This record gives sequence, C-alpha cells and structure tokens, in this order.
Amino acid sequence: MATAAETKAAPNKLQQESQPSAKPEDQFTPDGLKNDPEGKTSKTISEDRAKENVSNDEVKREPKEASYVGWKQIGGWQESDTLTAEDEMIDLNKETFLDNVLPDSTYGDWFHSLGVLFVAAFLSFLIGWLGFSLALVFFVAVASSLYYRTSAKKFRSIIRDRVQRELTVQRIEDDYESMEWLNNFLDKYWPRLEPGVSQMVVQNVNPVLASNPSIPPFISALWIDQFTLGVKPPRIEHVKTYQNTDSDIVVMDWDVAFTPHDLSDMNAKQVRNYVNQKLVIKFVVFGIRIPFYVSNVSFHAKVRIRFKLMTPFPHVDTINIQLLDVPDIDFIGRPFGDFIFNGEIMNIPLLWPAMKKLVQIYAGPLLLPPFSFQLNVPQLLSGASGAVGVLKIVIKNATDIKKGDSFINQSFNPYVKFELGGTTIARTQACKDTLDPVWNETKYVLLSSFSEPLAITAMNERVNLKDKAVGRVEYNMSSLQHQNHQGGLSCNFLRNFKPAGSFNFDMTFFPVVSPKKMPDGTIEEPPEYNTGVAKITIEEVEGLGEIGEKVSAYVELYFNSKLIFTTRQGSGKQVIQWNQEHENVITDRRKSRYKMAVKNPKGETLAFVVQSLNDMVDRTQIGKKQFPMAGGKAQIKVGAIWKPVGLDIGSATVAYTPPIGVVRVFLNKAEDLKNLEKVGKIDPYARVLLNESLKGRIDEKPNTLSPIWNQSIYVAVTSPNQKLTIEVMDVETVGADRSVGKLDVRIDDMFHKGEDDRYIEYVDDNPRTGRLVTKKGIKGAVTYYMAFYPCLPILTLDEMQEIDEARQKGEVLQKRQEEVKEKTITPEQQNEMDEEISWLNDIRGMYSNKMKLELDELLQYNAGVFSVSVLDGELSQIGVFVQTFFDSNGHAKIVSPKIPTRTVQTGWTGDVMIKELEYSITTFRVVKNKDSNKAQPCICEVSIPTIELVRNCYYKPSILTLSGEGSAKLMLQVSWFPAAVSKLPQADLITNSGDLKVTAKAAENLISADRNGLSDPFLKFFLNDDKRPIFKTKRINKTLNPTWNETGTFEIHNRVNDYLRVAVMDWDAGNADDLIGRVVVPLSKIDPENPTDLDLPIVSEEGGDGGTLHLSFNFAPRYTSTVRKPEKKVGDLASKGIGSGFKAGANVVNGGFGTIGKLGKTMFGGKKNHYVAQGVYNAVV
Repeated sequence: MATAAETKAAPNKLQQESQPSAKPEDQFTPDGLKNDPEGKTSKTISEDRAKENVSNDEVKREPKEASYVGWKQIGGWQESDTLTAEDEMIDLNKETFLDNVLPDSTYGDWFHSLGVLFVAAFLSFLIGWLGFSLALVFFVAVASSLYYRTSAKKFRSIIRDRVQRELTVQRIEDDYESMEWLNNFLDKYWPRLEPGVSQMVVQNVNPVLASNPSIPPFISALWIDQFTLGVKPPRIEHVKTYQNTDSDIVVMDWDVAFTPHDLSDMNAKQVRNYVNQKLVIKFVVFGIRIPFYVSNVSFHAKVRIRFKLMTPFPHVDTINIQLLDVPDIDFIGRPFGDFIFNGEIMNIPLLWPAMKKLVQIYAGPLLLPPFSFQLNVPQLLSGASGAVGVLKIVIKNATDIKKGDSFINQSFNPYVKFELGGTTIARTQACKDTLDPVWNETKYVLLSSFSEPLAITAMNERVNLKDKAVGRVEYNMSSLQHQNHQGGLSCNFLRNFKPAGSFNFDMTFFPVVSPKKMPDGTIEEPPEYNTGVAKITIEEVEGLGEIGEKVSAYVELYFNSKLIFTTRQGSGKQVIQWNQEHENVITDRRKSRYKMAVKNPKGETLAFVVQSLNDMVDRTQIGKKQFPMAGGKAQIKVGAIWKPVGLDIGSATVAYTPPIGVVRVFLNKAEDLKNLEKVGKIDPYARVLLNESLKGRIDEKPNTLSPIWNQSIYVAVTSPNQKLTIEVMDVETVGADRSVGKLDVRIDDMFHKGEDDRYIEYVDDNPRTGRLVTKKGIKGAVTYYMAFYPCLPILTLDEMQEIDEARQKGEVLQKRQEEVKEKTITPEQQNEMDEEISWLNDIRGMYSNKMKLELDELLQYNAGVFSVSVLDGELSQIGVFVQTFFDSNGHAKIVSPKIPTRTVQTGWTGDVMIKELEYSITTFRVVKNKDSNKAQPCICEVSIPTIELVRNCYYKPSILTLSGEGSAKLMLQVSWFPAAVSKLPQADLITNSGDLKVTAKAAENLISADRNGLSDPFLKFFLNDDKRPIFKTKRINKTLNPTWNETGTFEIHNRVNDYLRVAVMDWDAGNADDLIGRVVVPLSKIDPENPTDLDLPIVSEEGGDGGTLHLSFNFAPRYTSTVRKPEKKVGDLASKGIGSGFKAGANVVNGGFGTIGKLGKTMFGGKKNHYVAQGVYNAVV
C-alpha cells in the first residue's frame, strides 16, 4: 500500500509528467541516462522499490515450487485418517431435533425451504412494523434456520435414495455399453495414481509459466501453488459402438463425466478422505501476491471418437475427436482467497451463458459437428509435430465463371486461392480478361489434418482496388486419407448458393514417411528421399549488443532467397528468445538453403547467416544448433527437423547429395561384450550408422565375447556435423539381429581446411576406445581407428545446369536493370529483382570453389565415392529387394526399400567408397530377404566392372539387365567423386585378398626327435588361430635336412593382418606325432606382386633354436568374400573368381553400353597400381 508521503507526492508527480520539459522517471530512463541526478525517481520512492515494481528490462521469473500437490497434501491426510469399516457405515442422514417432532410431510421438499424463507421475512417485517424489539428477530432467525437445516438434510437424503434407486432398477434395453468395469478399476486405482499425475502437471507447467514471454511484464511471478485432481476419477457413463463401418474404422460415442464429491454431510475424517479438485494459482503484481482459487470442477460431455486402424505398430493411424454438443462445465472460482465471505465469479449474472456461447463460437470450428480434432498417433509417438504430409494440387482450368455485377467496369482477371483454417496456403497466377481461364499450375502445400475442409475461392484481380471474390467452394479432405490420388475432380463455385462457374483440378496426398515397426519386431527404415518437409525452429539469438545493452529484434527466414517467415519482435539484454516454428515443402533437399537475418525494429540488418538444410539437420541431430552470424559477434540457435516425403517430381525425389569426403572406421576389436545368449556365447559383428542410417557392416565372429575383426568401413559424409555411431550386433538365425551396445563417435575434430579453403586429409594412427551403451547401462568396449579422406569439390551435372541457368538469368536481369534505370518501377517489381539478385549471389557463393571436370578427367582418379541412383525398373516378382555389392564385401552396401509391385515406382540412391576403380566390381541382386548375404541364393543378379558403369551411366541413365531364376531391368544413373588421397592402407586394397601359393622347399638342422638321432619330419600349415591345418606336406623319413618341394594353394581374406603358423612335426608309427618346432609368418611380409622367398628360423618347443625353414610364396590378388550360407556354413561365392562376373556382364546393358573389355594384367600382378589425386603420384605396393 502507498504511504502518506507517496500519496501527497502524487499530484506533484502528475504535474511533472504533464510538462514537456520534465525529465522522465527512472523506469523509463535509458541505461545511459540513469546516472544523471536529474533523471532519478521521486525522493519519496526508494530506488530499489522502483526497480522492483516497474522496469523496462526483460522480466526474468524464477520457477517456484508448489506448496501442496495431490489429494493427500491438500486434504491434510495422514495414516490415522484411513477409513475403517465402521467409518464407511456412518449414516450421512444424521437426525436433528426437529426430525423427531415434525411430521414427514411438513419438511424435506423444495417448496418447504421456499416457504420458510417467506415466513421468516414476513415475521421480521411484522415485528418491525409493530414496533417490537429487534431481539425478537433473533428468535425468528434461529427457528427458521433450524427448520431450513432439517429440511435441506432430508432433501439431500431423498436425492441419495433416488440415485440408489436408479442404480438398482433394471433399465429398458438399449444399444449402449456399460463401462462399469473401467469405472470400478479407476475408483480403486485413481487415489494411488492421482498424486503422481498432479505432481507431474505442476512440475511441467510451473517452468512454462515462469518463462512464457507472452505474460505481461508487470506480473513478476506466476505459479501453481496448490493442485489436485481429487480422489474421484472421471467416469465413462456409457459407450455406443457403431456397427456399419469399414473393417479398419471404429466409431464410438462416449459419455464422459467428472463430478466432485458431495461433502455437505460428512464429518472431518471423511472430508480428509474425499478431497475434490482444487487449483490455486498465485501471481505477484507490483509486489502484491494475489491468489485465485478454483475448486469443485465438474463437466459432462458427449464425445464421438473415430479410430482409423492399421497393421503396423501402433495399429492406430488417426483418432478423430468430436464434441456432439457444448459440454456442461461448472466450477467454483474465488479470487483473493477461499474464505467464506469471498464472492464467487460464476454468480455474476449472465457470465455462464456468455462463457458457454464463447465455447461454442471458438471451439465450434474445431470440435463441434461437423468438425473434429484429429490426432496422428504414429506422429505423436515419434515426437514429431506439424504437417502429416504434402498435398499436391494440379490446377487445370475453370469454365463459365460468373463475374457478377459491379459498378466498376474493369477487365475480369480471375485467379484461384486455396485456404485452410482461414489461412491462404496457395494461389494461382491471374489470367487476363477471360471467363474461361486456363492455369495448368501445380502447387505443393502442407497438410496437418484431414478434418479441415479446403476452401477454394475464385477471385478477380483488380488494379488499384481490392480483389473481389466471385465464387467459393469447400472441399472435404477426409477422402484423401483413404484415396491418396484423386484425378479429374470438378466442382462448382458457389455464390449465394448458386453455381458461379466450374473448376477442374487434381489432388494427390503424399504422407510423411517414418520408420515402421513390423509385426515380427523388425524396423523398416524409410527411403532416403530428397523431397519432404523441413521444420525450422528459430530459438534464440545471443550477443547482438554490448554487455548489458538491451536490444529489440526480429528474425526473417529466407528459403532460397525468398522470404517465407518472420518472427515476432523480441527484446533482451544478452539473449532474445522466440522459439517459433515454420514448415515448408522441400522439392530438392541438396539445393535447399536458408538465410536467417536478424533485424531491428527499423528494418536494419544486425546480423545474418546462410546455411544449407543438410548442415542444419546434421547439427540438430548432434546438438550443435548455434551458428555464428556474419556482421557481428552474435550467434543464432536454430533447429531443423527433416520429414521425408516421396513426391512425384521425377529424379529429384532420389537425387544424391555430393560428399565432402569419406570417413574410414577401422574396427580392431571388442572386449567384454554383454552375452545375450542363455546357452553359449554371441556371434558379434559391428556396423556403422550415419545419422541413424546403416552405412556398412563387417563379418561376425562366432561364439566369442572378445572378437578381433581388423576390418574397415568407409562412410561418405556430406558435412562435418553428421552423427556417426558404431553399434555391435549379435547374429540371430531366427528373427532380427540384437543390439549388444552402441557408441557415438565424434568426427567434427577430423575436418580441417587448407589455405585454398578445401578439406585436407586426416589420419589418426592412435587407437581409440569407446564404451558401449546398452539399454541397461554400460557394458563392453570397442577399439577402433579413424581417418578422413576428402573428395575433390567438383560440379555435378545438375550443378552445371544450374550455373548455366543462372548465367542466362543474369544476362536477362542485367538487361532489365538497364531498361528501368530511367523508369519508375513498382515495389513488387523491385522486390522481384532483389530476389533474383540474391539468388544469383547465392549460386556464385555456393559453386565458386568447385571444379568442372569432364568424364575423361574424372576417370584419371582411381579412388573416390561412387554413387548409384536407381530411377526406374521392372521386376519378375513382387515384394522383393534389390541389393548392391561391391568388390569383396559379402554384405550389401546399398539395399532398396521393399518393392511392392513389379514396377519400381519410387527409386533409391546410395554410395560407396571405391578404393581401386580399375579393379572394382559391382554386383546387383534381387532377393526376397533384405539381409541376405552374397553367398545366399537370389532371384537374379549381374556383376559388372564399376568403371564401365561410370563410363556408360554418367551423362545419362542406362538400363541394366539381371538374369537368373527370374529377371529384372533397372534404369541407373551414377556419379563419380574423386578422393584426394595420398595413400590408402594396404588392408583396403585388392592386394589384401586373393590366392596364396606356398611352396615348402626344405629345412636344415632340425632337432632329433627319435632315438636314432634323426627325425621323420613333415609340415602342417595353419591360418591364424585355426585348429585345422589348411595344408600338410608328406613326411621325409630319417633326416634332419629334409627337402619337400611341395606346393599348397589356399584363399586369403586379410593378408595384412593374417599370419601363417607352421608346425614342424615328427611322424611316429605307434604314438602321436611329436612337435619339433614352430614358425610364424606374418603375411604382410609377402610381396603381393612378386614371388617371395623366406628363410625362417624354427623355434623349438623349449624356445631354443630348432633349425631353418625355407619357404616360397606367390600371391595372386583377387576379391574374396568370407560370408557363408547360414544353413550350410560351407562354400564361398568368391571361389568362383571374378571372371564369371565379367562374362555375365558383357551383354546385360542396353541404352549406351558397348562391349565390356577385360582388365589387363595389372589385376593379378605385373604392373604397379597408381593413384592420381590432385597431381600426387602414389605407388602402392
């Protein structure tokens, strides 16, 4: 409250404010003037109070804790208050003195209560009129109160008896279903559930109330202080299910009620057990704390619910909710406190009818018939919100439009605009002076619900006048949910309910694609579409002004140089928050760019930043949402979510995004893995995911918890901010493979640029170890190595075409600028020119650092990223997958989505790192199981040199033919992005696998193993830790210097990391053979291109000198595979070699392929392999 001094000073203060020359008070004074003594507040008001109560600074409210939450705290319940059986039997109809005196017919009905009020008023008037003492009125009041209390108690007991009677009497049969089983369950479970639910509500709401910027600044604090939903749960009175619906549709009418307990006749102990709803909101205004009490909330509503079912999890696609009538809602609301003499706002005359009418006005277009509120269940479970898909509208033409009467005689220029929820979402161009316009335009718009009708309005564009509507039609969108494509539509524009022209159009709905959980538990990943919906969230800006300086600003969001969204104006000292979202349709993700421009209220740009959509999505996934802005020290925090949608816009749907390089993950080993098997051990393998998308896997190691893999996976990356994950899996012969654990790998520290602003090679020779995270904790570790090899920044064919288009537009724009130099143009024309200039500048900035290389120049580079785009195709079976294998990989690098028809309607794309293009082999296979390896049977397949695919499918698509039990044709287009590598690891080259020919020549100075001083020696050869020998020589009797000259050939899969164990044995006729000595030969010592002779020391069993072994090696490199058929565990598809693949590929390609030539001698040795990257010569041995 104001002091006396403050009250006296108020008139003077008002006089000062009315004078123009008076200094402003402190709360309106800028920061730079607050030190001015003439600008201080009145001497009668303290500085602290003025700053606390009124301030122009941003209000920062601290979240406050609630005082009481849940029915136990609100009611003051303790363990001693638990109701016993005796408490439950206490009669609520307690007798009074008058109950035993008055006849039953003289009290207990509504007119008795009305009569006693009339009699008491009349007697009071009579006592006053006759001039008697006021004391007599006291006796009248006591008598009437006793009578009224007795009558009211009896009236409530009669009501309870009637309710019991209604529950007892058998009702006439109807088509309603009883939900008493659910109500009884809630009655027992709700008292246990309610405290936790109330606590969760308070914990989530109070921080929002504290941080909500829309709350007026003069409210310095706002929070929920007390909250409970009460002991009595909501009830479902009855349910009616409609029978005549489709098999996947369920329609039900629910009668829902929520009523409080009647506490009027309960004692104190019962009241503590029967607590009703209560909400106490407190807010602080100008330092004064004001409470607002809401209690005894009740409502009754009739709701119609429609379920759309589907086969995959969660089995419910959409839920439509509709209120059949305005719900009956009542509550007790008391401002300033819950004391007995406080008023109740619902007693204000006409307030309740007004509230009910407002509910009908504002909720009617959302929930009342014929409208409904739709919930997309899969979208809610995925955590996404916003658009559920994209609506494609093909606007054809209109005929015989009635333009109507107008006193203004102008030409009729019709166009059509489309509205959803009163918001214009698209419009056509205006056709000049015609009643039969032809547009032939296509619009892509976002669709968030099928319950809102699409409003189509025919408009007349008028010069210097407001456009006029000449007709309108509402189109029901719910039919698109069941029939996505609707062609040949025609409807009449209506004006005054009369036809005003015919409109012809087509509509197609493309839903947002999300991962699907199949009935067997597997997850079907969505295709990597290049088209979809981008959801941009502009969260905040930090560091716009100097420290302590308050700045007001808003953000303009540009998409490909066009303004699409503007935030509200915000203010703050260090941080300005908006948290506003915007969605737009993306028809080419790889070319999508966003510009965020921060402007002050005058429209001046304070800072800006331009980012590609791909980079924004990647940074959001790894939590790096801050972007440094040009033009200042500010940083903007922006989130981006990608929702793929398969739009029918041709090859752009599956367009490939060029990589900046490849990340090599060398998986060395794992230790102490979690054993998921009840019997035996797991069969672990590792795989690498990029942004949760599988990019490659290695071979499994059987029956071990500490596998040693020594295999590498190359992953093409498009930005430094992508999320890379290593996951260890357990092979399952029945069902999907199980996850043993995963770890996220940080890769942003591997990307560095040189002086030419291009990425440079990074190789980390130090091992990294990461702990595996499981659903139940941390268990196991993986050791791995990392490297990054950049790709040359080259222009793709689409980018070359875009540059040519920009050059042509630039020439036209230059001519237009010269023509309008001396002319006055409209603001719309100027904005259009500014947008074109901005677009041209963006194109120059994006492609200025890229090189233009022709195909012959690209083929000079032997290592790079090879991308494959399948655009079309024909298959002999339905429900199959197309796999793509490369080189020695036994598991597919690229797998198509499941193809439900015999025609490939939606293509796919993928990439792989090719280490040696001159040797590389690509294999396409059609299979029924997407996880099939290369050794398992397929429907049809073909193998072809990768270099031939580049030569024949680079400039234009070509058709590839697959043969086998069935047949298939695929239309392909490929790209080649050379890698700027100095040297690739030997373990990743073709010289790491092949056929090893070992010649056991002789041995010298062996140890004697027999009594005669000699031995009967022979050799056993083992690969790595295998227990079975892969090659064994014959024995030479009675000698210490044997000569064998025997040759064995066997397959090697990992020459660099494998080793050969040689056991020198002595043959015994009657006993087991004796070990003379051992030799270990690392196969990395073998020259893969030339014969190698080695003289190896033999180590005896005691560790001493056991002689010398002479071996000769000859290695023939070729691609091999370690995968086997799961059912047989034997055989290797690679044993057939690669020659058969060449023969099969000789005549499989049409439309641009010639005869496939055979590779030269370099395949199996002879000439050395050369790598050329940016002029760097690299000889690889």
